[in-house]
Amino acid sequence: MVIRAIDACHPGSTHDSFIWSMSNARQLVMTKYRDGDHNSWLLGDAGYALEPFLLTPYRKPEPRSIQHAFNKTHSSAHNIVERTIGVLKTRFRCLLRTLQYKPQKVVKIINVCVALHNICRHYNLEYDYDEPEENASEVDSEVDRSVLTGINLQSEAQRIRDEIANNII
Repeated sequence: MVIRAIDACHPGSTHDSFIWSMSNARQLVMTKYRDGDHNSWLLGDAGYALEPFLLTPYRKPEPRSIQHAFNKTHSSAHNIVERTIGVLKTRFRCLLRTLQYKPQKVVKIINVCVALHNICRHYNLEYDYDEPEENASEVDSEVDRSVLTGINLQSEAQRIRDEIANNII
């Protein structure tokens, strides 16, 4: 539950997949993939485009199918991300609402909260908290596939996801 990277430079209404498509992290992972690292993957929810290095769940798989098993495993692994965000927001309750400051100050506040969260995780600092109520719904929309560079990336991503799915059972 350590946060390795954060980009707080966009307003909260900006979709995660847009931030990802413009991020230096995506460029780094894509470069590593093109340089031969084909054994490292990130997990993204259904709002992200499938890429050879970013695995997303299958859309509407048949119950008890290989794709359904993949989605269950994916969801289980991806759950840590949601739990981490929940812990961060619970630990720093100011993150549960809109911060009424200039954008540059908001970025600093969020970055400091993340740094303090990581320090708490490093030193195993315990805290007693109530789970925050979830008020944001997951966006399950199609993502503009034009962010992919290279014609074969999409088919390669599907092949990788299918291969992993076939090896789950």
